[in-house]
Amino acid sequence: MISSFYEKIVGTSSTAESNQQKILCIGLTCLDIVQTCKQYPAEDSDQRSVECRWQRGGNASNTCTVLSQLGSPCEFFGTLSAEEHLSFLQNDMRSYNIDFSHCPMIEGIGCPISTVMLSLSSGSRTILHHNPNLPELTLKNFEQLHLEDYSWIHFEGRNLNEVLSMMQCVENYNNMLNYSEDSNSKEIASSQVPITVSVELETPKQELLDLLPYVDVAFISKDFAQSRGHDNMSETLKDISGDAKSGATLICAWADRGAMARTPDNITVQSPAFPPQKVVDTLGAGDTFNAAVLHYLNKAKLEFIRKKKLESCKTNSALQKDVKIKRNIKMNYNIESLECSHTEFITQNVLQAAVTFACQVAGAKVGLRGYNKLDKIFKDASKS
Repeated sequence: MISSFYEKIVGTSSTAESNQQKILCIGLTCLDIVQTCKQYPAEDSDQRSVECRWQRGGNASNTCTVLSQLGSPCEFFGTLSAEEHLSFLQNDMRSYNIDFSHCPMIEGIGCPISTVMLSLSSGSRTILHHNPNLPELTLKNFEQLHLEDYSWIHFEGRNLNEVLSMMQCVENYNNMLNYSEDSNSKEIASSQVPITVSVELETPKQELLDLLPYVDVAFISKDFAQSRGHDNMSETLKDISGDAKSGATLICAWADRGAMARTPDNITVQSPAFPPQKVVDTLGAGDTFNAAVLHYLNKAKLEFIRKKKLESCKTNSALQKDVKIKRNIKMNYNIESLECSHTEFITQNVLQAAVTFACQVAGAKVGLRGYNKLDKIFKDASKS
């Protein structure tokens, strides 16, 4: 049940300016107990670890950690256990300036915990995850949000039925904004922009493909690709495009092979990996890559909209003409008819820069313990 002290907790964690739209990450946060070993332990053996630490984990939660360090205002949205470890998770999110003020607090059920083995000899990370059936977010929780506070919403591919309903809710909101714009309505604030929706397809569950018709940007993991019989990024992007919304951007990262992506008009870009001199900690490298892409593309989106508004009062706007010429979106008739993705800001050059930047950030993270110092390495790097 929702905790009785929920009202006392919320509202104390937001550090983003009230008039600045955020990136919302929806999914899981948990406690990670990380053991660093010289080599992965053999079964029924007894050995000492080199290091042990606690840290906040979970895909959406980790993505927020990196977003905040790169300079993007962000918010984590997921259920939090009101039992043990709550203060640790809350304090850690506060330390990274992550808003969590809308998270439902659940009493009577413990916190999800991941026990992680990091092998220094191989660079592998092995995860044992335990979730004591902490309830997932519901559409009712989502409907309590003020969508005008967000420029981008990123979903973990989990809790499919509820997430699908949340995505449809965002689609209805965007359609309302588009209708108001076409009708020259003054009721909608000029600062409001359509929300870009992204999703991560990580676990090898084929039903995750049902989410693709509702997202503008999809991150496809190596594990998900291999579960569909693919052993390279090119095959993966070609295959997944058949299930995606028209004009969607598809991104596939493949560890030491780097990353490959397709623009809304089906132009492929690619980046090599940027491995560190020494692999220290591979835990969360994928979340780091995703966060860096979100950071870069959201900045490109906001800059695109700013320029478009400046040009909107001019006749024969060069920017508007440029957009019309560049976009050559082919409708995907394999899915039910839905609107084309509104991602004019994702050009070939922008997407190339985004995946290259993300590979650089992920490579740097693998050379660090946890996520500390990423902000010092990459602060304002995406402005160049």
